[in-house]
Amino acid sequence: MSESCPIVIVGVGGQGVISLARLLGRAATDVGLEARVGQIYGLSQRGGSVEATVRIGPGSTAFISPNEAKVVVGLEPLEAERALPKMSPEATVLVNQTPIIPTGMTLSRSDYPELSSIVSRVNEIARIVHVVDGTALARTAGSVRLLNIVMLGALAGIDLLPVPGSALASAAERVNTSTGHAAQIRAFGLGEELGREAVASSRPTTTTATGDPGRHPSILIDQGRRAGTGKPQQSE
Repeated sequence: MSESCPIVIVGVGGQGVISLARLLGRAATDVGLEARVGQIYGLSQRGGSVEATVRIGPGSTAFISPNEAKVVVGLEPLEAERALPKMSPEATVLVNQTPIIPTGMTLSRSDYPELSSIVSRVNEIARIVHVVDGTALARTAGSVRLLNIVMLGALAGIDLLPVPGSALASAAERVNTSTGHAAQIRAFGLGEELGREAVASSRPTTTTATGDPGRHPSILIDQGRRAGTGKPQQSE
């Protein structure tokens, strides 16, 4: 490949940001592509901001310059907004809609921004915004700790990366976690299905669990035209 694919992944401590970045790098090298992974822990204890970068393709560093990222993955909405300076005008942004309220915001009694306002600000910069309820899918797969695997599957389904979905799936399957191999495979599959729905949807589409065991709750937003609301979680 002649051009690199700069990726920024953001979230809070405990969501698996760094693990997701390493999975992307591993999948890329598995198919013979160059990949460099970097990480900025920040307040990496549980609940603190975490950022990781991945450069797939040519390049001597994983550092992503301002306005360079072509793909941004936000495991938490407010963290996705904080990544605005890294987004290029051609960026595709994948955001998990479930908020985790920072401890400082709780102590100061500040209000967490509405998801719709966050998406609107992101859409001012990025070309496409997909908002999904990855946390709900992770729970469906067996554990909220599988969020990063769900989001990896969504990246495969959206087909954003120069890495085949099969390589991403293989990388996910090889992870050793307490959630179990079967749960990891299910989490990736649910995310991949959601990503494919996002691509197939030319307009905002809302899918809800309505008694059909084959369905799962999600919100897909193209171009940031519409946003749902997630239930805030308290950071520890």
